[in-house]
Amino acid sequence: MRELLNRRTDQPLPPGVHDKLRTELLDAIEENQPRQARRVLVPVAAAAAVLAVAAGLAVAVPALKKDNPGTPVAGGGELVVRDLSAADTATLQAQCQAEADRLTVKQLPQPFRSYKAVRAFEFVNVNDPKVVKTWLIAKGKPDTWQDGVPPIVEEKQGYWLCSRTAGGAISESSLRHPVVGEVSEEVRSIARNAGTFAGTVTRVTVQPKGLPERDAYLFNGFWFAPTVGRVGWGPHYDDDDPNRWDFVYRAYDARGRKIYDSAKPTEPNCTAQMWVLGKDGKKRPANPDAKPNPPYCLTYKWPSR
Repeated sequence: MRELLNRRTDQPLPPGVHDKLRTELLDAIEENQPRQARRVLVPVAAAAAVLAVAAGLAVAVPALKKDNPGTPVAGGGELVVRDLSAADTATLQAQCQAEADRLTVKQLPQPFRSYKAVRAFEFVNVNDPKVVKTWLIAKGKPDTWQDGVPPIVEEKQGYWLCSRTAGGAISESSLRHPVVGEVSEEVRSIARNAGTFAGTVTRVTVQPKGLPERDAYLFNGFWFAPTVGRVGWGPHYDDDDPNRWDFVYRAYDARGRKIYDSAKPTEPNCTAQMWVLGKDGKKRPANPDAKPNPPYCLTYKWPSR
């Protein structure tokens, strides 16, 4: 992979990283097709959030709305969400682009210019200046790199997420996630306070170290939580968040059953499915008649609703 970050010294993997790397490997096996080297905007989310190739379905998203009274979050009690106006959304997007410009590598001088905002919202009663209050969700095609190296395969549309603290600082300006049709996990994180959900998940919570568990806001396959942001990035800063694993996230189904706990991850007892591309360009199982033991791993439609 082409990695344009500072080289890191060898060190033991922090809690949860082994589980994350295993998931990424399973995803790569499922795709079983050439991928473009991961070209990273710095900073970026975990590798699972920046896959360069993602075949899948376009996702219908609601148009931007004017400010509304707010939407209570199920199970969240006091957590209320309100859409930003078109003018405030444009201001936020410009601020996010400026921060991304400051941090990006020279081969990608102005990232995210082709992305169009599909929604921007804020947590109404979050006032701590260090806590993320506002999120931008945009969608578009990855920008062309100015290095003269053509991609192995055409990059598909994806999402761009950017957040801002109640104090006005951009926390994460370069979170990317592909438009996908299926995922191998019902819940995962792409930052300390954001991630994806699918399958039977109807509730996601986040628990910062030393604080109570609280509900995240679910929208279009993503979850967002009002936690302390990560600010003060330097140019070409390393993409590893040293405090990411201080934020435990959990997923629950409609019956209140806990599906996943990042503090106690379990290894799935299943076999990864191998895929091949037919002459018609469609993905098919490499061995459709196989009956492995343990059985093939489940996949989940994303977004699922």
